[in-house]
Amino acid sequence: MEHKNYWYGLLTDTLVDLSREEVGMKLAPGLALSWKALENDPKTWEFKLRQGVKFHNGEDFDADTVVFNMERNQKPELKLNLMIYLKEVTAKAVDKYTVRLTWPEPYPLAPARLQQLAIVPRKYIQEKGDEIMNTAPIGTGPYKFVKWAKDEYVEMAWAGSHWRLKTPPAKTIIQTVVPDISARVAVLKTEAADIIWGVPEDQVAELTKDPIVGIYNATGVSVPTFGISQMKEGPLRDKRVRLALNLAIDREKIVNTLFGGTYKVAAETVIPVAFGYDPTLKPYPYDHNKAKALLAEAGYPNGFETVIDMGKVSDSRYKESTQAIAEYLRQIGVKTTIRPQEAHPSWGDWGRDQRAANKGPEGIYLMGYCDCTLDASDTLVYYSKWDPKAGSGGLSYIEDDKLFKMIDESNVTTNVEKREKLLQQIMNYIHEQAYGIPLWHISHLWGYNKKKIKTLHCRSSNGFTWDLEVA
Repeated sequence: MEHKNYWYGLLTDTLVDLSREEVGMKLAPGLALSWKALENDPKTWEFKLRQGVKFHNGEDFDADTVVFNMERNQKPELKLNLMIYLKEVTAKAVDKYTVRLTWPEPYPLAPARLQQLAIVPRKYIQEKGDEIMNTAPIGTGPYKFVKWAKDEYVEMAWAGSHWRLKTPPAKTIIQTVVPDISARVAVLKTEAADIIWGVPEDQVAELTKDPIVGIYNATGVSVPTFGISQMKEGPLRDKRVRLALNLAIDREKIVNTLFGGTYKVAAETVIPVAFGYDPTLKPYPYDHNKAKALLAEAGYPNGFETVIDMGKVSDSRYKESTQAIAEYLRQIGVKTTIRPQEAHPSWGDWGRDQRAANKGPEGIYLMGYCDCTLDASDTLVYYSKWDPKAGSGGLSYIEDDKLFKMIDESNVTTNVEKREKLLQQIMNYIHEQAYGIPLWHISHLWGYNKKKIKTLHCRSSNGFTWDLEVA
């Protein structure tokens, strides 16, 4: 249960927070009021902590708490999300409300990465054991845990006070699991629910006619992308072929047909609000004739055969869009066989399992490139060299030492302006080499009851993390 639920952001806090989306979705103070890399030691970051914060059980939050959390996230047996990023970090309490974290190399992404680290209570876990966070979790968030029924609902109650909220938007929050989107829309319209997530784009126009329904369009943090594997000899190792695949697809038409025109065609796998995004980079245009000409120039005038591997997807429209893309490729002579990989829980899990087994996709594969830290380095993990010890990187299935060197340099560059320019150069290089087929920038639609809620203020569309104003 730990760190895998949308409601966790209401129960726990992080050292670094996110600002509201309407002011740019930037890094903001959380349990840490400020942070800086030390001038005489760029590998070490110093965090000044918020004072007077208590966990829901009355336990104090302090520097020792942070040290405990950093060490806990390095335990391989717990398999916590941030282990691969924190496994070699040392933590030291300078005083009660100052902590220093040291990485093996300069690490400019430290504040952004810690935006994902939910802080949990030291003494409580030491007394009860790690598993207690799966059955009776405690945090410092605005709401405290009441009860949980697996695959049904979780109930939380206002914790009594919180540094972010003056007054609670509600004394009790119950998040229920309603997988069927039609049922989800129905509970909103009948006022059985006050907020729902995942409103279908093609229903927005009709829903907004209902006087009680409000819609909030939140920026997504991932870019659906088709990777192009170069693990075996063949046409996909030719840049002209990869460019042809990109030019063959009318992304704009797919977006308008399947996603109600709410998505924006992507030129790169970095989202617009992330550090390192290059607004001057333009999407590949739809150009059927040029795609055909490039294939002929590469020696494939009659096309070739390949496969499209697709991990488990919860949105049926991705199956439809994959079929549409397969048809566009067929029109330039590239015949594809779609192979669902339903045994894997996500796009990334399938790719990592392939790498871990020293295998790789034979052709094209659907992935979700995520910028959860709002930094281009998140998406560049997919393009970096495979690290078998960490179990990360290498999911682009290419070998390009020039690219690997640039990515490695960006990971240790602490000068902000230099690093941003380098990240943009990397994305331009990936685009020029056509190392993938970026599709579109997604958004997430929330529906809410306007009789009770004035508006939502999302902090991360990737999770159940929001503020709201009561009507």
